[in-house]
Amino acid sequence: MQVDEFLDPKILIVSGKGGVGKTTVAAALALVAARHGRKVCMAEIDRKGTLPKLFGGGDVTYEPRELSPGVWGLSIIPEDALAEYLRVQYHMSRISRAFRSTHFVDYITTAAPGLKDILVLGKIWYLEQDEDHGGGAPGFDTIVVDAPAAGHMATFLKAPQGLADAVRVGPVRRQSEWLNDMLTDPKRSRVHLVTLAEEMPVTETLETSEALVKDLGIMQGAVFANAIYSRLLTDEEAEEFEKIAADGKIDELYDVAQTAGVKLDDDDLEALHGYAHFLKVRRGIQAPHLAKLRKGVTQPVIELPFLFSAGLALPDIETLADVIEERMESL
Repeated sequence: MQVDEFLDPKILIVSGKGGVGKTTVAAALALVAARHGRKVCMAEIDRKGTLPKLFGGGDVTYEPRELSPGVWGLSIIPEDALAEYLRVQYHMSRISRAFRSTHFVDYITTAAPGLKDILVLGKIWYLEQDEDHGGGAPGFDTIVVDAPAAGHMATFLKAPQGLADAVRVGPVRRQSEWLNDMLTDPKRSRVHLVTLAEEMPVTETLETSEALVKDLGIMQGAVFANAIYSRLLTDEEAEEFEKIAADGKIDELYDVAQTAGVKLDDDDLEALHGYAHFLKVRRGIQAPHLAKLRKGVTQPVIELPFLFSAGLALPDIETLADVIEERMESL
């Protein structure tokens, strides 16, 4: 599959169970899109503050800010989204400023459940329509949405349909239909789910995938299996290593390393053996969960490597982007 085909819908929604690395994967997708000449907006909607850390610091606000060449970021805040909605739809600039209060938004969203989700989706719609971006960056080609965790995903994406069912006539009804059309049109939106190769994340991913098809009618893209332990040795190499160790022929490994210009000592070989064994065991634990995931979804599963980093930063995101590009082309 060509990268442009993979990135074809303008809106890419990334979701997964909390802690699986969905923001990291979303950032890597944004980098891939930017590498292919697209102006990208990455929208963070849960105020975690993870996005700017991945791109080297600074804050993201409601106005887009360039985080990396070609990648812009913003945080969709319901208070600002409500003020913008009143200003754009009803030309109520003066009143909209008075409605930026968090307490006011909490009050009206408690009275109208799902309204916060509507406000967030409305901002995404404005971005898609190239309206009122701010930040000097009109014309985004790709919008990557760091969506709520999978547990809230169905409620988030179903909010426009719920509002349309509740409000039968008038502008609010029409606007909810616009949002629903945006989400259910496969040429405009696609959902990518992120999971770990563990029992609970895989189970929740399969449940979310089924809900997207049966309840929401939203197109899904590839599923990302994050933090997969890579092989250090092939099965044949591991078997040969174990045989050499068992037969007491470690000197053969010293000789091979010496020929390759590498000087090893006993500690090096012990560490290599221990690390290879660790990876083999971890892959063995992950294997059945990966098999369950592949069996349960019709979409391709892209494995992303476990990154042994103390704290993820831009170089790590670039590594994941490299892997995603490579795997895309093999689909």
